[in-house]
Amino acid sequence: MKIYIVYIVGVLIAYMVGSISTSLIVSKIKNKDLRAGGSKNLGASNTTLLMGWKYGLIVGVCDILKGTIVVLLAKWIFSEYSYLPFCVATAAVLGHIFPFYLKGKGGKGFATYVGIMLGLDWRFFIIMGIGIILITLITDYIALATFTTVTTFPVWLFFMCPIKWAFLIPVIASLIIIVKHFENIKRMIKKEELGLRASFKKKKAS
Repeated sequence: MKIYIVYIVGVLIAYMVGSISTSLIVSKIKNKDLRAGGSKNLGASNTTLLMGWKYGLIVGVCDILKGTIVVLLAKWIFSEYSYLPFCVATAAVLGHIFPFYLKGKGGKGFATYVGIMLGLDWRFFIIMGIGIILITLITDYIALATFTTVTTFPVWLFFMCPIKWAFLIPVIASLIIIVKHFENIKRMIKKEELGLRASFKKKKAS
């Protein structure tokens, strides 16, 4: 099989897997429109805010697994194609953010990004997993943990990955996630961002 066919097919499959919106499926089952409340976003965070932590956890785990599975399959089945895991990783994140059947209006991609981290380098996944929890608990802002993660992972790959220039491929996903969280970042700078604890209090009050 020609190299370019493997890469094209791999990227397309990864995009399709990434575009499976777990939050949309859960919201349809529970008859709850996630795009009408909270951050109006199809993702684990908004699912947690509007439907509770149990449903948020289900969505988060499934979104993480989407990224992990496509990367591991690329590694195991096509191990001779060094750059394929990085390509399918990026495609899965883009699929989550820009699902074709929702006119490109999916989630913000962070959970799936965490999943590709696990698939590409489990060491960073463990280190940053602890970091995400600590940053969120200390600052109360999950968006800050998101920003820290997507900016440091390509740097980690630059120094730790033996495959030359592979770190540049996930940079695409990192930049798009940063853009998706740009409004959150601006609100944090202005101290107008609603923290995680405040969001839960607001949900309980409503």
